[in-house]
Amino acid sequence: MSRIKRLGPFLLLGPISGPLVAGVVFNLREGRPVLASLYAMALAEFTFLLPVVTAHLGLQLVS
Repeated sequence: MSRIKRLGPFLLLGPISGPLVAGVVFNLREGRPVLASLYAMALAEFTFLLPVVTAHLGLQLVS
């Protein structure tokens, strides 16, 4: 039950971005900044770059 309480707030963020945010937070708390930065880069790519690339490819198909 404690695992659900610990991961619950992160799962509210979404099924993909939640575990990535949890990876950033837990690795920063445990003193692994390099691994936390890799999780943060993956989160940024998923959050910002994926919609931009999808929109760009969609606009190329329309025109």
